[in-house]
Amino acid sequence: MDRNSLREIVHLVASLLVLTIAFSYPSTSIEALAIAAIGVGTGFLLHELAHKFTAQRYGYVADYEASPMGLVMAIGLSIATGGNFVFAAPGAVMIRGKKVFYSPYEQYPNMEQTEKELAYISVSGAVVNLVLATIFYISSNFVLVPGIVYDVLRTAAFINVFLAGFNMIPFGPLDGAKVWRYKRMLWGMMMFLTIILFLKINRFF
Repeated sequence: MDRNSLREIVHLVASLLVLTIAFSYPSTSIEALAIAAIGVGTGFLLHELAHKFTAQRYGYVADYEASPMGLVMAIGLSIATGGNFVFAAPGAVMIRGKKVFYSPYEQYPNMEQTEKELAYISVSGAVVNLVLATIFYISSNFVLVPGIVYDVLRTAAFINVFLAGFNMIPFGPLDGAKVWRYKRMLWGMMMFLTIILFLKINRFF
């Protein structure tokens, strides 16, 4: 394993631990942490891996990097709000190493193609979260007796749909900003599905 791969694993594990604590707060019991860890383990890790593998598919070099400020905000806002809100951006997949040109003979960057690729890379994480949230939610409906299994499934569904919605906020460096700039209809569709699923998971209808 090279140094870059080891560094990426360390950053992922650090972010995973911080988000697990943030989503389980104010409870710090082993059971609460374990339940949150399953939701974060699927939602956060697979979200970031979706970014990474989609970027690599387009020919970019992509590595996850934790943000010290993001880690502090994740814990800080969770504590400040009594566990009611989590800043779910402890880091990001850094993308680099590719330029898209119009043709081999015209060395002018194709900004439209680049913008499209970055938008698809950005939306891939939220798509994975929505798929996982749907699977966990549907699975929870087959649990006849409420208990630990039900709690795990419902918590994982909530964390995944929360991550999808948070990352689709069209602001700053969040994924939603890139998707919004590229195609607002795509952004609108993602937010519509996220809101409907969020309301369903939280039993608003």
